Amino acid sequence: MPSDDLPRSPTGRVPQWVADQAAGQAADPQGWRGYETEPPPPPRRRRSLLSRLGVVAVVAALGWWVSTAVLPGLLREVDAPVLDGIIAGRVPDPTPEVAALAAEMFLTDEGRDLLYMSEPELLGAAEFAGRCDRGDGAVGQTGGAVGCYHSTAGGLETGGRIVIYQPADPRLHGFVVETAAHELLHAAWNELTPDERTAAGPLLEAVVAGIDPADDLHTQLAGSVGTYPENRPTELFAYLGSQVWQPGGFDPALEAMYARFIADREALVAVHTAFEQQIDTMSAEVTAAHEALNQRRYDQQLATAQLEADTAALAQYRTTIEEEEARLAGLSASERARALLSWTWRDGTPLPEAPADELIADARALLARDEAELGARSAALQVSAGEVAAEEARVAALRTELEALFAQLNPG
Repeated sequence: MPSDDLPRSPTGRVPQWVADQAAGQAADPQGWRGYETEPPPPPRRRRSLLSRLGVVAVVAALGWWVSTAVLPGLLREVDAPVLDGIIAGRVPDPTPEVAALAAEMFLTDEGRDLLYMSEPELLGAAEFAGRCDRGDGAVGQTGGAVGCYHSTAGGLETGGRIVIYQPADPRLHGFVVETAAHELLHAAWNELTPDERTAAGPLLEAVVAGIDPADDLHTQLAGSVGTYPENRPTELFAYLGSQVWQPGGFDPALEAMYARFIADREALVAVHTAFEQQIDTMSAEVTAAHEALNQRRYDQQLATAQLEADTAALAQYRTTIEEEEARLAGLSASERARALLSWTWRDGTPLPEAPADELIADARALLARDEAELGARSAALQVSAGEVAAEEARVAALRTELEALFAQLNPG
């Protein structure tokens, strides 16, 4: 503790109200900036991230392994009933889990203090249920919520509580980091002065106007804003700040606002990008495995059909040989000795004219050869049929695992 012996936050900062009191200056008993003429921010929504990951295209192509109920609105965020009880200037000690999350979000000291003051709760599906429900009693407005920022009561601009859904599968941790960053940036938006927000609006609109119209971020944004157009600036600030990076960053004035809370915004956006790529890779692996399985099924069916056709054709040649042998057996010895035959075998092998007994013997040899070859092919097809069945089980397991992973993205 420095010689001034003043209380400090977990990041080492001395809250301004503490310094003012130590200097004998009057402190604002609320400790927060008032809204002046601005109303509290209305309820906000955050739309699905997963639809940006190429999964919809995979489902459309395969049509059999991802439930469409999982896809819409997985990452929607809504305001919940207001909470109070945060003491002005006080930064609680974070849990180890929250401290680690702050590091993964690349926050500045001010960003960490803001996160710690919000006392984030990382909850499993059962504990998360109902924690981000809308406070106005609206029905069907919170489906798919995975996090929320609860504003404090009393029309205060600063402070609030963050609740985050944490899937059980550690492979989805990037999803948690991104959700936390999105909610923190809503809190950070409330930290900006009215003039800063006014200046940020056009800069944010310029960024989103330059994003490909086909990019699903537009759909996410529209769904988050919904029927509350006044929410658009804070949603833009949260979405763009956590999901979009341009070479050199945004306008310097806008990046300066982000830099108060995020030390390395490019690295934070990389978390979002890496999570998208992870899901894309997993989806691509299942898609490739399914396509390869379909090819093996086709090859197996084709080979089986060819074997059946060749077996039927060879049976006809066997019948012809047997009929000719029966005909020759009915001849007298002298007639049989004078009998001459010629034939072309089923594979095109010519059997030139020769005494009947000799040619029949040659035909019998070709018949035995082809029967042995068909037997070997039949045995090989039995082995490959077992391999195809095993691959079907493996691909089904991959599909089930991916479905379960996607299901975890929706705590409902």
